[in-house]
Amino acid sequence: MTSLQSVICTLPGYLVYFTAALLTGVQLAVMLLFFRSRRAKACLVMASAHFLLWFGFLSVLLNYSYNAEIMGQTGFRLGFEERLFAAPWFLFAGAELISALAVYLHVRILLRIQRTHPGVDSIRQTVNLLPTALMISDADGTVLLANLKMTELCRELTGETLSDAHRFIRRVRSVSDEDHLTHTPDGRAWQFTQSRITLNGREYDQLTAVDRTDKYRINKELRNQNDHLREVQFRMRSVAARERSLVAAREVMNARMTVHDRMGAVLLSGKYYLDHPENVREEELLHLLDVSNHFLLGEAEQPDPEVDPLEEALRMARRIGVSVAITGDIPETEPARGLIAQAVEQCAANAVRHAGGDRLSVVITGGDTEVSAVFSNNGSPPKGPIVETGGLAALRRTVEGASGTMTVRSEPEFRMSIVLPKTA
Repeated sequence: MTSLQSVICTLPGYLVYFTAALLTGVQLAVMLLFFRSRRAKACLVMASAHFLLWFGFLSVLLNYSYNAEIMGQTGFRLGFEERLFAAPWFLFAGAELISALAVYLHVRILLRIQRTHPGVDSIRQTVNLLPTALMISDADGTVLLANLKMTELCRELTGETLSDAHRFIRRVRSVSDEDHLTHTPDGRAWQFTQSRITLNGREYDQLTAVDRTDKYRINKELRNQNDHLREVQFRMRSVAARERSLVAAREVMNARMTVHDRMGAVLLSGKYYLDHPENVREEELLHLLDVSNHFLLGEAEQPDPEVDPLEEALRMARRIGVSVAITGDIPETEPARGLIAQAVEQCAANAVRHAGGDRLSVVITGGDTEVSAVFSNNGSPPKGPIVETGGLAALRRTVEGASGTMTVRSEPEFRMSIVLPKTA
């Protein structure tokens, strides 16, 4: 059999030497890992013995190889070296194979320990993977633990590495907004919280930061919407107040128009009866005086909603001596019928007062979307442009308030036209 001594300077000898060195280094690493984990003490003892065994064998092998190659046979040798190296070399190869198998088993045990028992490295890796930034510092500001997220935040906010916890906390407080949020240059919002923890009777400062970007954007959007709603509410109040003012103004205008029309009708009726005593009808005159007196005294009853305004307008025209001729289809719906009735009253009164006429002509035409009424009289033509005051001005406001139009022409004769929407 070929002994290890005979192959010490050949390829098999070099393989035995290299494998022994490799096993020694691996066993040293395994022994240190077992020692660091502080678990599986039996494995730690076996790994230590294994390392010492192969370290001793490697030392003897190096000494023997050095004497054989460099010093010849004159170097220092131990007494058992001759008997050790006289053994077959494949026995050493088999021992190395068994040692490699033991190393493999030790590595598997270490991996199982790491999976089932978290150590310092695994805890640090887990802390670094947290989405929450975390820093733990001593009372004097020395940073003891900081994950990657907190380190990145410190660099973004200060441009420096995280070394002084107190200075970093002051920086965070100085750039926080009213919601206690800190904004980084990339547009994200972080909420920092500082607390104190106690471990083994010693106090430490803990600083955490949570990403509140989505919540901040939602709150900002809600604030903008609330501001918009408050603005809309303010506008609605303004519109409501303006509407109340318009309603009040409309009521005042209607009251003035009523006074104007009633008083005008009374006065014109009285003038007509004085000028034409032969046409006086005592019952109608007494009724007119009774209504006017009640109206002037403020004791007039509310108008009967069943009374047709157009019939009342025609009756008023007859009282002042004006006959009304209406051609075309008269609207049956309000307020078009009421507006035409109001126009009949006004034009009849103006025909007597300004033109000396006694006949009013009304031509009504209707389309699919609108109704038109044209008014003319047999009185004298106006001497100039007609200035709309009093009744005509009030009539125009009423017509335009109903989305209609009103046109007054003075040449060659008086002619007034009103156009109202069909749905009006």
